[in-house]
Amino acid sequence: MTLHLDNILLIDAGNTAVKWLFKGEHDSALISDFSLDLLPNSERILISCVGDKSLLEGLDNAVFIQSPAQFGQFVSAYKTPQTLGEDRFLAMIASIERYPNQSRLIIDAGSALTFDLVLANGKHQGGLIMPGLGVLRRSFAQFASESKQLTLKETANNTQHAWEYGTAQMFMSVIEQQIQTHLAQYGDLQVILTGGDAKIIAYRLKYPTVIEPHLVLDGLALYAQA
Repeated sequence: MTLHLDNILLIDAGNTAVKWLFKGEHDSALISDFSLDLLPNSERILISCVGDKSLLEGLDNAVFIQSPAQFGQFVSAYKTPQTLGEDRFLAMIASIERYPNQSRLIIDAGSALTFDLVLANGKHQGGLIMPGLGVLRRSFAQFASESKQLTLKETANNTQHAWEYGTAQMFMSVIEQQIQTHLAQYGDLQVILTGGDAKIIAYRLKYPTVIEPHLVLDGLALYAQA
């Protein structure tokens, strides 16, 4: 998806990184390396922020978006739509635009692992939120690991590998179960992966998927043009 929005800076601020799009060019920085000086100058700024908003304090002409009840074909499943994460909303509207007239399962694998089901008519059926791979592997201090390997062995002969193999099995099992469940209900299902761990997940999946690395920013570009 190529959307050129002259002089509008689009920012996706998550829990791990800040990504931005300006004049068709994507850029990003880890939270630990980010400063406002990295951003290009713009007269208009549109922001999706599910992380620390204080990182972006001092930006002029900035608007933080909220998830609406409806946007084009999209209809939120949430009774209080503004509590739906902006990143999830934006990923869904981008998916509707990119994959029309079919059901979609959007899997965002970052600091959190989220699933959202959107039917062919644009109606959101709800979703799930659970720990991402990094959070999962740091959840027990005595076993904490920064490994991004997804080794799907059944057993291990040392504690480090037992933790890494076990968390890999847990992580991948829930993803495959979600895909399998929704494919059984919706034969036209398109599975869409985004987020920092999308590639390593796709490599291990037995189901066909597409990877959309800029899905949230693509959705923000659509939102900006409305």
